[in-house]
Amino acid sequence: MAGWQVALVVLVAVLVGALIPLIVQLYGTLHALRGVVEKSAKEVEAGMQSIHRTADRLDRLGAALEKDGKMAEIVEGATSAAHMMNQLRGTMQIAGPVAAAVVPAVAAAVRAWRGANEADPPAAPDDRPAHESSPHERKEAEG
Repeated sequence: MAGWQVALVVLVAVLVGALIPLIVQLYGTLHALRGVVEKSAKEVEAGMQSIHRTADRLDRLGAALEKDGKMAEIVEGATSAAHMMNQLRGTMQIAGPVAAAVVPAVAAAVRAWRGANEADPPAAPDDRPAHESSPHERKEAEG
């Protein structure tokens, strides 16, 4: 039995030897995590205070606008703007397919027009005396 007890002691020693670095590492990790949580808590608290200040300002602004009767005008203006945006969206939904159909046709027409103009260049003014004729004029006169 003494051999069995020695094996048990060796096994426990190996486990404790493996657990000590793990425990040290876990302690370091938890310590770093605690620092991050404390820092984050301070930042979250500052953010919440800022949100509360902004909400208070909005409440005061809303109350002042309601008191002056301007809140209804603002709501009406926002409603009107939303209506205009919906109309614009509807127009764009119609204009998109129309533009998709028209743009290629216009581009083809422009290409055809350019092709016709390049095939038949405009006549340049004649700076030569009247008695000299160009080769082109001679061909027209002959043909």
